[in-house]
Amino acid sequence: MVGVDIVKIRRIEEIIDRWGESFLDRVFSSREREYCDHQNNKNQCYAVRFAAKESFYKAHNHPYGWKAIEVIYGGKPSIQILDERLKKEMRGYGIYLSLSHAEDIGIAISLITHA
Repeated sequence: MVGVDIVKIRRIEEIIDRWGESFLDRVFSSREREYCDHQNNKNQCYAVRFAAKESFYKAHNHPYGWKAIEVIYGGKPSIQILDERLKKEMRGYGIYLSLSHAEDIGIAISLITHA
């Protein structure tokens, strides 16, 4: 299963400017926030993570909520499942994630395969 999402970085920046902490707390885990807040372009970082969550749910075809998963970076981006129900549902599957950005566009592609 494949999911793709593309986002305008400026759109996410505008949402953050308007809604601030309430948006960030609703969508991103504390670990995602800590990582993005330490980047040179934190809005770009938030935007591609937002796209990653959207792409995962498009591939999975069942939304669990923004904080059911988190996007982590340990040399390469990956999705970590936090929600216990979703963890059980995803047993036996591999999740692959690719993120990219250019100027004002961010894109994420999620691939879910039988392991």
